[in-house]
Amino acid sequence: MIAGMSPADNRALFRNFNYRSDAEYVVRIAKILLTPVGLWPLYGDDSLTDKVKYYSQTSVVFCLMCFLLVPHVIYTFFDAEDLTRYMKVIAAQVFSLLGIIKFWTMIINKNDIKSCLQVMESQYRDVESEEDRLVMMKNAKVGRQFTMTYLVLLYGGALPYHIIMPLLADRIVKEDNTTCLPLPYLSDYVFFMVEDSPFYEILFVVQILFSTMILSTNCGVYSLIASCVMHACCLFEIARRHMETLLVGGTDSIHERFSWIITHHMKALRYVEMIENSLNFVFLSEMVGCTIIICFLEYGVLKEWEDNQMFGVIIYFILVTSIFVNVFTLSTIGDRLKEESVKIGEVSYSINWYTIPTKNVNNLIMVMIRSNRPSTLTAAKMFDISLHSFCDVCKTSMAYLNFIRMLTT
Repeated sequence: MIAGMSPADNRALFRNFNYRSDAEYVVRIAKILLTPVGLWPLYGDDSLTDKVKYYSQTSVVFCLMCFLLVPHVIYTFFDAEDLTRYMKVIAAQVFSLLGIIKFWTMIINKNDIKSCLQVMESQYRDVESEEDRLVMMKNAKVGRQFTMTYLVLLYGGALPYHIIMPLLADRIVKEDNTTCLPLPYLSDYVFFMVEDSPFYEILFVVQILFSTMILSTNCGVYSLIASCVMHACCLFEIARRHMETLLVGGTDSIHERFSWIITHHMKALRYVEMIENSLNFVFLSEMVGCTIIICFLEYGVLKEWEDNQMFGVIIYFILVTSIFVNVFTLSTIGDRLKEESVKIGEVSYSINWYTIPTKNVNNLIMVMIRSNRPSTLTAAKMFDISLHSFCDVCKTSMAYLNFIRMLTT
């Protein structure tokens, strides 16, 4: 906003004609990952054909996820003879379960998440200065950097886990005294046998494809969360920047400037509320699920080290690092959101508020009072997502690890 000019004057001077490409840049990774599994909220429209296509696609994807997970759970609970091996694979089961939870959360809250994305696009369209647009793009880049770091680590660990480790594992001896490679997900398909070629080889490839699909679902939802939360942070930052320059150019039209700040502050608060209501159950499942996954992956690192399987140590270490990065990033953006929502109140006190005309003081007080109750992300309203919760995850996972080691010794 140009100093000394009203928001209406600035609005007349600036138009973001590239708002569609800006909004596309923010959500591009999530869109690429979620569209193939039918979870992209802006995918299709409300026509009967698109509805049938949507429900058919999501039903097929859900059945494929269950086809991978359910036989694997049956095998590990009823057929696995080695408790140590079961402990090493349970992390994959929990990760797959998280993918299914996120899958259904995206379906159930599709309209709310769609509204979040539409509001984001409209805010890029209605941005009123190039400076504000650059703030928004800066936060979008931070969100993409978080996402790319997580994707590289997770795919770098998960794909070798599903593809290479079965090739290096001990061969399975069949009833006819021949051997075969173990499946990526050791499974018990109750109603049919899978030992004969070429069905066994086809199932081997199919399991890799289905696990990659679950991996993409997890990563896509995570990317969407990072993009939306960082956009909420930029909304608070823009309101704070305008509060810092509130008195630049004197007190002329100060009432209109206050109106602009309060309006945009309320937009930021409402946007965070939309994210929170749509995804708070995902936050809970992510924090609890990642605690369990970290625990069993750490156990996998220790067992592979004891067995002198250095490749396994590397793979498990990459996986546990990726989950740590996931929880840390989620906690960091939750903390940053909380800080940005508080900073506008701190700035309100730091400016020369004593020079503001008396009739406008109540506006400033309202901003201060509202910022005293920071906006936060919560895990199903149970606890805040912050760096403190990240520390709790680390401590809890280590406590569970000690329990498992005592159980298996």
